Amino acid sequence: MKLLMIADWHGEIYAQAFYQGFQNLGIDTYKFSWKEYFKHYQYASRYVTDNNKLKSLYYRVQNKFLVGPILWKVNRDIIKKCIEVEPDLVFIYRGTHVYQNTIETIKKQIGCKVFGYNNDDPFSNEYKGYEWRHYKKSIPLYDWIFSYRWKNMDDYKALGYDKVSLLRSYYLEDSNYLIKNRVENKYTCDVIFIGHFEDDGRDEAIKLLIENKIDIKLYGTGWNKSKQYGYFIQKFGTIEPVYDDYNLALNSAKIALVFLSKLNNDTYTRRCFEIPATRAMMMSEYTDDLNDMFEEGVDAEYFRDKKELLKKINYYLKNKEELHRVSTNGHNRLKQDGHEVKDRCKEIVSVYEKIK
Repeated sequence: MKLLMIADWHGEIYAQAFYQGFQNLGIDTYKFSWKEYFKHYQYASRYVTDNNKLKSLYYRVQNKFLVGPILWKVNRDIIKKCIEVEPDLVFIYRGTHVYQNTIETIKKQIGCKVFGYNNDDPFSNEYKGYEWRHYKKSIPLYDWIFSYRWKNMDDYKALGYDKVSLLRSYYLEDSNYLIKNRVENKYTCDVIFIGHFEDDGRDEAIKLLIENKIDIKLYGTGWNKSKQYGYFIQKFGTIEPVYDDYNLALNSAKIALVFLSKLNNDTYTRRCFEIPATRAMMMSEYTDDLNDMFEEGVDAEYFRDKKELLKKINYYLKNKEELHRVSTNGHNRLKQDGHEVKDRCKEIVSVYEKIK
């Protein structure tokens, strides 16, 4: 089997994780990345640029509105890459930049299967119409689409498209794991939250924990938009994202919080796998979906409001044996059920084998 992955290729935990997972399964895997076509100007705060404002505008506009000569070149080169590789399967990760006629052409010329996957919600009303227009037009052409969440399964079927199945997020065994014989460090605490700010009450919940003397640490992005930002700065000094030390930080907490993104209508998230991998206890907003994977009070804990969050945190911090029992069960359940990226790659290959 020969597989070509097409994606923007930003971040090690997204397309690159699948790419490595397929390779680890012994699949002949190739890649096509379109981020380089935009000279990194859409992420100027993360990549080195020459600060040319006209260049920046040129690339930003095309990357944002998904139109223009750079987009045309991306799609022409996708076709060229497919002709060069002659893959059995093309796997498009978050195909915002891929034209409908590009998929039509590669299917006609190569005769390969084309699968799609999105970790975001392309049907969310929070996105602008232009952000997903190419993808939505292309939906009928995909031989199979993997949905990140149950809600999108219904969205696809409402369009009359039924070649869809659930493909959850995952953890990476090389990045998310238990650190044995860990020593005290700057991340050591009872409770930790690592994640972005959304105006959904998560800041009020964290404030309540602070007011009740819970030993909590907060990391992530966008917290300057919170009404409680000044209060948090007084408490924490700064609120920074955690990149290289992410696994260490989770390992250094007894309880790790999960707040679910309302923007993407999430009923679970990647952290729901990354946290149990470290054997920290997961304390998440409740959903039936999550409870089906990690049973409440057995493999993880859940809260429905901030008062329940505070009550349960106090209980587990006072009952260390219970805390250890739940965190250990969660770790074992994760391993037993198979939520590593290779497990997801196996699911993709299994679908291909059935419909090829």
